[in-house]
Amino acid sequence: MSMLHDDDWRDSPNIRLKFAIGCVISSLAILLVLGITLAANSKNRKPANASTVSAPSPIQRTPEVEETEENENDRYRTADDLNFWHAYDPEEKESASLPPAGFDRDNSAKKDDRKGEFQFQEQEDTTAPTSQEEERKKVSANRFDVNELKDGEAEFADIIGSIPENPYFEEGFLTTDKGFKEYALNGRKSSYAGIDVSEYQKNIDWIQVAESGIDFAMVRVGSRGYQSGKLTVDDRLQDNLRGCSENGIKIGLYFYSQAINEAEAMEEAMTCVLAAGSYPVEYPIVFDSESVLNDSSRTENLTKEQLSNIAKAFCDTVAQYGYSPMIGATKKQFATKMDLSIISAYDWWLFDTDESTVFPYRFKMWQYSHEGKVGGIADPVNIDISFVDYSNR
Repeated sequence: MSMLHDDDWRDSPNIRLKFAIGCVISSLAILLVLGITLAANSKNRKPANASTVSAPSPIQRTPEVEETEENENDRYRTADDLNFWHAYDPEEKESASLPPAGFDRDNSAKKDDRKGEFQFQEQEDTTAPTSQEEERKKVSANRFDVNELKDGEAEFADIIGSIPENPYFEEGFLTTDKGFKEYALNGRKSSYAGIDVSEYQKNIDWIQVAESGIDFAMVRVGSRGYQSGKLTVDDRLQDNLRGCSENGIKIGLYFYSQAINEAEAMEEAMTCVLAAGSYPVEYPIVFDSESVLNDSSRTENLTKEQLSNIAKAFCDTVAQYGYSPMIGATKKQFATKMDLSIISAYDWWLFDTDESTVFPYRFKMWQYSHEGKVGGIADPVNIDISFVDYSNR
């Protein structure tokens, strides 16, 4: 018979002793294992004291960034810092308007948040200019050289920030095999070749002029005597208008003004409108404002405001008859003799024979040479570039 069914075994003294000893040994073993585990965990635990909690590792900085008090708080990144959209400037950076040809491109530009414009910052120039020509071409944040003589000394005028600025890159200009300037960006030509003529070019073979690649001609209608004030019509006016029209050369007109009031300016404008007659005058009719060199003139005592209002009267009269008005002048005449705020609404024709102009304001045509050579014209002629095809306006 088996002992498992024998309830009397629990009453045996030897068995009860062995059972008690086994329970004691098992309890001691469990306590021992528990103590070892607790001791091991206590070694790796540090007090929950804020001063002893280690900071996260700093970002790795490049050697160029010097640690200063200003960037001390930026030492560590947060989760927001790793946001994908924070990789970009929240305000899209504007590109500066195309700088005027001749601007010192080493000058730094900074964003003026109030105006949304880039302002050129003048930097101290510690190097002496290598030539007088180089000195004349220096342009700062608020001045430009208005000297019209290549060998003359620099003469600076203030730049007016409210006037639309020169939009052309100097790198966009090139010279064709015929000696004409062209303007192109990204391989796309956006200019037209022209000349301006008067009776001083005498007899012109307009067929040859057209074959030379000339797109337009600015034809002088006449002039007003700078002392007498008398109006005269150019002797070659009709011949030049006819020659252009018959050979597909687009026509613009200009009048050398010496008006001393708005009534005289309107008289000059009407002379141009009547001269246009039945000819297809598609390019501008221009108020030509130039100072008289080496002599006195009837306009020399006009104030900037007076001369500008005279130019405005001419342009407004031209526009009333459906033609495109324009004002032509040297950079010195624009800068020192006219109130640009009065005439800024009209297109400008710049007269400047420097290889690259430092004129800081927007212009739509540029007379860049007095020594052009064009087939069909015996003597040197003024060469122009237009940045607008006025026939498509």
